[in-house]
Amino acid sequence: MAKFLSRPESAVLAKKRRFARRGSFAPEFALLAPPFFLLLMGTVEFCLMLGAQQVLENAAFNGSRLAKTGFVAEELTQEQTINQVFTNALSKYGSMLDPTKLVVVATSYESFSGADTGGGTTGYGTEEQIVTYSITYPWKLFTPLLCTAMVSKCQSGIVNLKTTIVVRNEPYG
Repeated sequence: MAKFLSRPESAVLAKKRRFARRGSFAPEFALLAPPFFLLLMGTVEFCLMLGAQQVLENAAFNGSRLAKTGFVAEELTQEQTINQVFTNALSKYGSMLDPTKLVVVATSYESFSGADTGGGTTGYGTEEQIVTYSITYPWKLFTPLLCTAMVSKCQSGIVNLKTTIVVRNEPYG
């Protein structure tokens, strides 16, 4: 004949089972937390990089837009005027982007066909010339393992964010 537990004995067994399961979450959390937080940090950093890339593209657009008109601010050169536009655009992203690390290369060509063959001259060009602006920013990764995922683009923890824009200068006169 089967022995039935009385109510108090079954309550004691249930309490022992609950007590035996205590702390079982700790080893599971210890195994799952590091990859989870790494994935979370990688996602955040990737989003920050996308934001920085967008800021660079916006800076290239605004700087080239000003440069193609030939505008020069009072008491500044054309290069200083354009660099001021780049600095203002990068400062809108807060302390994440340092304007002193920005590398801007402007190359001017006589025509679009000349841009295909290369051989342009460095500078913002004269009126009605074609100018290519290449802007590069070295982004330092916060998440070191993200560099292993981006093997082809990452060198010693730095990813070069780059944007290029081509414009034709307006007639200045």
